[in-house]
Amino acid sequence: MRSQSWIRRNWFWAAGGAFVGVHMLTWVLQKAMKHSVRSEASLKRQPEDQGDGHRPL
Repeated sequence: MRSQSWIRRNWFWAAGGAFVGVHMLTWVLQKAMKHSVRSEASLKRQPEDQGDGHRPL
């Protein structure tokens, strides 16, 4: 009799690991996109004439 493959013996752990991995990846991407959008919005909020750090007289 042939021995079962690893995936047949541990299909539940493989499916669970894939599920958790996909959700963790999407969570990390969501956090990165939210950070990117916030930093871009804060740059747009600054007046353009004060972009170089000098105050107008």
